[in-house]
Amino acid sequence: MVAVVGWPATRVSAAESDVGVTAVSVEDDSGRRVTLARPAERIIALAPHLVELSYAVGAGRQLVGVIDGSDYPPAARQIARVGSYRGIPLELVVARQPDLVLVWGSGTPASLVEQLERLDIPVYRSEPRQLGEIAGDLRDIGRLSGHASAGEQAASDFEQALEGTSQQLSPAPRVFYQLGQSPLTTLAGGQIVTQVIRHCGGVPLFDDAPVLVPQIGWESLIEAQPEVILAAGNDDRWQSFWAEHDELPAVRNGAMYTLDPDAISRPGPRMIHAVRQVCRALAQTIR
Repeated sequence: MVAVVGWPATRVSAAESDVGVTAVSVEDDSGRRVTLARPAERIIALAPHLVELSYAVGAGRQLVGVIDGSDYPPAARQIARVGSYRGIPLELVVARQPDLVLVWGSGTPASLVEQLERLDIPVYRSEPRQLGEIAGDLRDIGRLSGHASAGEQAASDFEQALEGTSQQLSPAPRVFYQLGQSPLTTLAGGQIVTQVIRHCGGVPLFDDAPVLVPQIGWESLIEAQPEVILAAGNDDRWQSFWAEHDELPAVRNGAMYTLDPDAISRPGPRMIHAVRQVCRALAQTIR
């Protein structure tokens, strides 16, 4: 067994022959083992963050299919589309003759994944819920695509950047992340955004909700007294919704911050930009 430095030996291994490493085997985010006789040459990525992860490890040229919304890096816009969030036809995926399909654990239809596996098409499930798991995905995709060294470098760079942004604030500000406005929704503890808030020294409100996307009543929000409100957007227009609600400390003190929507919503290399945005915003609340 060959272990990747910085990641448990049980997650990644490679089978060796007399002429060197051929088969590659990793454990994906669902705990399933994905084994390829040789590194993949034709890869389909069924989520934008998986496209970004692939490019980050040097496997961009091996992508033969992506879904709508895969727009970064710019070269990804030229790759054939095999579907969208509205639907991913099996025949379009199969027609691209992939030897590996990267899927989003909670976003790719389970029925499609099951069909692919029945056709013996290898599937890697990505579902990073902790910031460090992004580095794990980089290592895995690097090995599966034949770019182990680049994957290790990208993962190490990400981990070092994370270490450099971690902060503790006292008192820790109470943070409300606005996902939707009508109705008012947020993300609970099982989502990576709440991990970003904790990494930056904040306390994510409603992270103990029993569902991943809880709807928040106004009385509950007033009781929680958020000191910071964060939301993803291309501009600050969302903030006008809060203008007349100065009963909330965040509104009263002008502690409302707009995050890059792609960086905060895609668990890939650019997540570090969202981390820096959040850390700067929270640090300002205690000055």
